[in-house]
Amino acid sequence: MLQRIKEQAKNKHFLSLSTNVFSAGCAMLIFMLLLRSMKIEHMGYWIFFQTTLSLLDTFRSGFLQMALIKFYSGAEKSRAAEVLGSIWFLAISITLFWFIVTIPAFLLLPYIDDISIQIVIKWFAIIFFLTLPYSITLWRLQADQKFKQLLTLSIINQLSFLTAIILLMVFDQMSINNLLYANALTCTVSSSICLLTGWSGFKYVIKKTRTCMQEVYHFGKFSVGTSISANLLRSSDIFMINFLLGPALIPVYNVAQRLMEVIEIPLRSFLVTGMPALSAAFNQKRNDDVVAIMEKYSGMLTMALIPVAIIGVAFADFAVALLGGGKYLGTDAANIFRILVLLSIIYPIDRFSGVTLDIINQPKRNFYKVILMLILNVIGNYLGILWFGNLYGVVLSSVVAFVVGFFYSYTSLQEFLTFNLKGILNTGARDLKLLYLRIF
Repeated sequence: MLQRIKEQAKNKHFLSLSTNVFSAGCAMLIFMLLLRSMKIEHMGYWIFFQTTLSLLDTFRSGFLQMALIKFYSGAEKSRAAEVLGSIWFLAISITLFWFIVTIPAFLLLPYIDDISIQIVIKWFAIIFFLTLPYSITLWRLQADQKFKQLLTLSIINQLSFLTAIILLMVFDQMSINNLLYANALTCTVSSSICLLTGWSGFKYVIKKTRTCMQEVYHFGKFSVGTSISANLLRSSDIFMINFLLGPALIPVYNVAQRLMEVIEIPLRSFLVTGMPALSAAFNQKRNDDVVAIMEKYSGMLTMALIPVAIIGVAFADFAVALLGGGKYLGTDAANIFRILVLLSIIYPIDRFSGVTLDIINQPKRNFYKVILMLILNVIGNYLGILWFGNLYGVVLSSVVAFVVGFFYSYTSLQEFLTFNLKGILNTGARDLKLLYLRIF
């Protein structure tokens, strides 16, 4: 059995899972330390900044990441260099655009009283620039399925930030400004390593071509819309809580969201390993294999998440206390987590339906889906907060929007590929059993 475990530890799924487990574990530890060392309101400012940064970064990652994976995976060497060089050129252009956009915002700082908005204006462009090489390196290593390098890079990035936070706490220098400086330093270290090792592929920028950039643009114009809308969908909860209920409630809601990392870790791992395989199968016109891969990954995860969801509901209060400490006990965090973890059972089918739509050149379907969900969520959040006056209005609105989006993407994919829910669950149960037998 030990030999089987060693063999499984070398495969791409285990390495991808290890990367996500390590990253999520460090992120969770960092979040725990920040919750205990920062005032609730200041923690709200930090979460608001990270949410806004993630949203604005989607203009770059949403436009280019899926395009890189689609056109780069399995391509010949010369074609791969052309794609990577074109991606680099477009990424630099987008980064410079945001630098220019933020210049007028600095002139408005004396007239802005909201601290959370001030922080975004001061720091967004800096962090956006510093993360450029790191982001492209992650995309390239994912497309190449070089999960050992991904794990190494994740260790460097997460441990650097964790070390900086511990030092700030030890020397009693924890503040929102010092935390932002620590974040900038971490980004500098990680991106420098990406450039020095050559993992980023920056040298291929000279291989860019106008034709390839146009190709990326025509694919990316839909995927970026989908990504921005999807990120805005996630961010809209934080934004509306901040402006309608106050920043002090952001950490309460975010504690429940952070606990969902238990679900997101395996889901991201399977997506990372599944997307290149789906792309390669579709590019080689093997549609039956596209369906088989989609059913395998989404089915296995769905079946595996059922007991996880049950455990999450039973031990929600303990999980909130462990992550946030005593000051978050008695808040709405535990019940919000219970609702989200039950909903997560259908996450795998929804995510893989969406990814597969992108892979088969139907990104506009995902775009329409996310726009629909965003409209429902924003209207629902406003009405929910107006009606309930608390966080339950926000989470219930999110549930309705997600369920509608789930059925839209599922039925949309059925127009192009032949599959059904029964087939997904049967495939998942069978492959999960085979995996268990191979290991034990």
